[in-house]
Amino acid sequence: MLLVLEIAGVILLLQGVAPIVQRLTGTDPEESFFIVNSFPEHQGLASVTLAVAGALLLVGALRIRRSRKS
Repeated sequence: MLLVLEIAGVILLLQGVAPIVQRLTGTDPEESFFIVNSFPEHQGLASVTLAVAGALLLVGALRIRRSRKS
C-alpha cells in the first residue's frame, strides 16, 4: 500500500512540476503528454495542484512508514 502511495505521489509530482520546468526552459509543454494540457486556461493552477498533491502523498507515505517502524 505504501509503495502505491509513493508511486502515485511521484507521478503526480512529476506531472505538476515538469510543465513548469519546460515552460521555464523555453519548451512548449503543450506538445508533451501532461495531465495539465487538459486544462489549457488553468494550466498553471493545475500544475501547482498536482505538485502539491504529489508532495502530500509522499509526505503521508513517509509519516505512515515512520509510525509503523516505531
